[in-house]
Amino acid sequence: MSLNHTPIRSTVLLGVFIAACSPASAQERNPEERLLLSEAKTLLQAAQQQGRAQAITSIADMEGREVREAPAHVQVISARQIEASGARDLYDVLQLVPGITVARDVDDVIGVAVHGNWAIEGKCLFLLDGKQLNENDFGTYALGNRITLANVERVEVVLGPGSVLHGGYAALGVINIVTRNADHGTGSRAGVQLGHSNGALTRTSAHITGAHRLSRNQDITYLVSHTRGNRSNAQRVLADSTLLSFQDSTATHANTFHFNYRWKNLRASMHYMEETFRVSDAQYTVQLRDVVFGLEQKVRLGKPLELTWRLGHADQLPWYYINSTAPERLASNTSNQRSNGHVALAYKPLAWLALRIGLQGYRQHSEYHWKEPGVEFVMTGTPEAVMSDGAVFGELGVNGKWGNLLTGYRIESNSLSGRFAAPRLAYTKRFGRFHAKAMWSKAFKTPTIMNLNYGPEEGSVSAEYVTTTEGELGVQLGKTTWITANAYHTVIDDPIVYVFDDATLDNYINRNSAGTEGFDLRINRESKTSVVLAGLGIYRPLGSTDLPEIQLPDSLSFAFEGLPNLQAFAAVSFDPIPAMSVRARASYRSAMWSTQATADGSDTELAEWPSELIFNAGVGLRPDKSDRLIIDLGCNNLTDTARTLVNPMRNALTPFALNGRQWLLTLTYKFVQ
Repeated sequence: MSLNHTPIRSTVLLGVFIAACSPASAQERNPEERLLLSEAKTLLQAAQQQGRAQAITSIADMEGREVREAPAHVQVISARQIEASGARDLYDVLQLVPGITVARDVDDVIGVAVHGNWAIEGKCLFLLDGKQLNENDFGTYALGNRITLANVERVEVVLGPGSVLHGGYAALGVINIVTRNADHGTGSRAGVQLGHSNGALTRTSAHITGAHRLSRNQDITYLVSHTRGNRSNAQRVLADSTLLSFQDSTATHANTFHFNYRWKNLRASMHYMEETFRVSDAQYTVQLRDVVFGLEQKVRLGKPLELTWRLGHADQLPWYYINSTAPERLASNTSNQRSNGHVALAYKPLAWLALRIGLQGYRQHSEYHWKEPGVEFVMTGTPEAVMSDGAVFGELGVNGKWGNLLTGYRIESNSLSGRFAAPRLAYTKRFGRFHAKAMWSKAFKTPTIMNLNYGPEEGSVSAEYVTTTEGELGVQLGKTTWITANAYHTVIDDPIVYVFDDATLDNYINRNSAGTEGFDLRINRESKTSVVLAGLGIYRPLGSTDLPEIQLPDSLSFAFEGLPNLQAFAAVSFDPIPAMSVRARASYRSAMWSTQATADGSDTELAEWPSELIFNAGVGLRPDKSDRLIIDLGCNNLTDTARTLVNPMRNALTPFALNGRQWLLTLTYKFVQ
């Protein structure tokens, strides 16, 4: 099996070059109106003129709603907010979501925790334009450079169970990255970014992206990007007094290609995303690769009826070791293919009544690549494993002056792990400038192929269930300011955890109980010339938690291992003159504790990582009146504070040191269609 993919990359680059240079259909418009802008300011102003500047989302149910009415705790980070914060990648964007915490797993893989619950390996669902990104063996989606922000229109986040609508990878949350299309602006743009820290380049990236109207009923959008450099240039002294230079051991490169085509209401898409990075404290490299295809359509069958169908296929390398001769790593290399289908029918016979039902199913095929005796799946006794899954789900919504009531239910059957069910109930109400939500839902985490493969010999790993009760209050101040507060109580029964010891090696087991409670606060203000964002998230473990892999001693029982119990941020951007934007951002993270090896390596001990306060700043310059050229200068971590990601499990992994002070230069040029 070749891992170079040179023909694929050459074809991708040629296709995008032709698409970018090809003439668009003749449309009589002012050239200035056809620039591919971020369009955020223009769209916001248009929405404000209509008396509505709140984002519309369908991530929480099967009907597009304003965030204030969505039957879940939803946060939407728009392209304008991304730009105003100076975010460079998805890791940075998720720092704008109170309730999301970032930590590291084995092999420097970076994942998320939701409301203090470690959500890697299939407990938080990542979507790209509604298509699943989680790989299908471990269930993981690792943060990195595979998602390029250059064509991202918004990021939608559900903090809470999403299994009724999205299935068994959405037990704790859902993150949907929505890319731009021709409705957000037409034309092309090209950009480069350079990052410098600790005396050397940390990243060099280049991209070209665009959207073009081919006719009234047809349009295309595309992106191609390449990023290379080091994930970190920091240096750290380890417990045994050795110096670890991350500049020498975190080399990475990533390639991304997106292509979307629309004909009337039929949409087709293809996404290629690949990233390779060296593991900081090892001599080998990890490769992650996703090739995802999608086809979908909405069909109006009559005034009260609408049919939506989707077909998809994904071919993935979930966690592939290269540059290694170790048998235990080569023997774990797999690839998988997943084909899926979705059909949903929305019936709205009355203005106040809606019924939506759907069917989903997929077939997954996984295969080991090292053809040696004994390299096989426990469930099949062969190097191949097949998993089939089918689900039926429905929602009933009743809307009126007294509020909106929604009930939902999902039944899912998996060929390897059994049958699951998830109900939910949500009430939302808007009254003047205020809104309120009361929600209860249950979700399930389907055991993945590797959960079952490395499960205990005496029995299979069973599904874990998540029950969440939530309340939300919000207020709109004027036309441009929103304040939202959400309180939650989450209980996890039979949580699936990863354990490792000399006797059992890798293993997945069910523990008894876990969970957290806490609240999130978010403030959002946007006007024609400024953006102000602020947020606070705080959690504490439930007293009923019985999860020794992440629990701290009683004196530190206000947090879980490796995860801060409090995070806060504030970001502001404003235009002092039309040709300039100035931004600043501060992020705070409370102290953390994690298990680390002692200096002689013979044992482990609990280490404290102090709180962090990080300041970023930047300025964007638009020297020509048409805004075609944008020059952005930024500095992240102005005070050069030592920043660290640790593992939220008792694995004694080497901490991952993030960059200190980092200087960034970004150049973007926009072409007329």
